[in-house]
Amino acid sequence: MKKTIVLTIGLLFCLALAAGASARTYKIAVVPWAGFSPAEVAVAKGFFKEEGLDVRIFSFSNSLAERTAINKKLVDFGFNMIGTAVGWRLEGDPIVILAETGWSHGGDKIIVKEGFDTKTLVRKPVGVYLDQPPILYFLSRYLRENGLDLSGVRVIQMETDMLAQKFIQGLFNVIVSYDPDALKAEREGKGTVVATSATYEGSIPEGIMAREDNLSTIPEADLLKLFKGWIRAVSWIQAEGNWEGYSEILNRVTFKSDGPYSEEDLKGMTAAVKVHDAAFMLERNADNGGLSSYLSNLKVFLEKNDRLKTDFNPADIFHNQYVVYALQQYAPEN
Repeated sequence: MKKTIVLTIGLLFCLALAAGASARTYKIAVVPWAGFSPAEVAVAKGFFKEEGLDVRIFSFSNSLAERTAINKKLVDFGFNMIGTAVGWRLEGDPIVILAETGWSHGGDKIIVKEGFDTKTLVRKPVGVYLDQPPILYFLSRYLRENGLDLSGVRVIQMETDMLAQKFIQGLFNVIVSYDPDALKAEREGKGTVVATSATYEGSIPEGIMAREDNLSTIPEADLLKLFKGWIRAVSWIQAEGNWEGYSEILNRVTFKSDGPYSEEDLKGMTAAVKVHDAAFMLERNADNGGLSSYLSNLKVFLEKNDRLKTDFNPADIFHNQYVVYALQQYAPEN
């Protein structure tokens, strides 16, 4: 833990120095996750540079550190779960969503103790790795199937390693986590995966966000170039014959802090996410498209469960014009 804190402080210091440079270098925050790797591919393969952008990627160990960097304007953009952006907005951060780029597709797991009846969970604790709208919304889908709602359980947030430990010890009978600590809970805590983010497809969308006041300083042309670089990276990743090069970037960049991983592990991690191709990305980000529906449904969910701290209009926090225009102009022909 101390090592993580030191690394995070050092990274924030480096970002502060970079922010003082005279030439505009766009800085993007990520957490180590395959779903955000196209941004790292776009840098490694020179796609951003070819579009005329100087981009640097900064990887943070957790969402809290990423949030700090965004709010201190040490980075221009951040990739995370869309629902997390909504949560930050409700807590006062002037965050806007620019695009949905994919979704968790099996990476997030609900694990139940062997022999435990979920229907008896009323007023009992449920461990989650993040007490924010996307995870609560995901969890609520499973609870509803068992005749429960979120207000009937006690949600407790912990880091994934501690979640696994407490699950093994019997403090929790139900947790929401992700590998590798989720796997530890399964194996050592006699846990069974009863649902994943693939069970409820699209329940945890992911994408790119920015502070609204910082966004106003960025030329629209640069935003279009940013999305073009992303689109090119996704197209390259999904093209046949590029797995070897992609897996090298995953180990060297995306998972540099805890890799290298075997080919089997990398394929498992990439299979746990769905990065949208250009056509589906346009469908999801279009006016009244899939992401707009998700934001509206999320608002209803938060209001119903007394978690809507402040009101919000989904249309006000989703600035989709840049990604839609970029996709219409630059998307590779099918």
